[in-house]
Amino acid sequence: MRGRINIILIAAVIFGMAASWGTYQYLKNMENTYKSSGNFVPVAVAKLRIPARSIINEQMVDFTEMPSNYINPAVLGKPEDVIGKISKTDIYPGEQILRNKVASSNDPGEGLAALVEPGRRAMTVAVNDVTGVAGMLKPGDKVDILGTVVVGKETLTSLVVQDIKILAVNRTTANLSAEKQPQTGTITLSLNPWEAQHVTIASEKGSIRILLRTPADEAKVQVPSTNINHLVR
Repeated sequence: MRGRINIILIAAVIFGMAASWGTYQYLKNMENTYKSSGNFVPVAVAKLRIPARSIINEQMVDFTEMPSNYINPAVLGKPEDVIGKISKTDIYPGEQILRNKVASSNDPGEGLAALVEPGRRAMTVAVNDVTGVAGMLKPGDKVDILGTVVVGKETLTSLVVQDIKILAVNRTTANLSAEKQPQTGTITLSLNPWEAQHVTIASEKGSIRILLRTPADEAKVQVPSTNINHLVR
């Protein structure tokens, strides 16, 4: 009796292996058929969750090839059509990236506006190599802004706003390589109306400096304004 059970179990294992091998061969043959017929097309697929209003970079996307029968006709497949673009909606891991889910900074009414979160505004300020961290600021960086103004006979420097996201550098919302990055002349910031008022008065009535933050530090600090007397104590 036990011997018969063992034979049945062995037979079941053999049949299972044969079925698995048959399925593998079938899928392999299908893949070879598609490849030989040229029906594989490049596809951009999200590697991780891409939040809405994000600038898409290489770490977020995988470029692969899939049978044309299994892709959406609106799918994007070239890196230049995806990298540096702005996600209009959340894109989830494994999801094909479609044309209607991304925007370019050059698209009127879509590019920069797609990056602005509810309750915030995009505002541009002028910077140079000294005030703008030697021209090394990039879209997506977080910064603090120092403002220096004259109040009566006293010159004061204050921390105007903190942990502010850069939406664009000059006219681009994409992260460019060093050789393609133009000299920084302006940065566009994501501010709420209160912050926008303070940055405006600091830049119009005095001068501002940009402080680059590490991405790991989101803390806001309380520091008093500083005048020349604090330096010569």
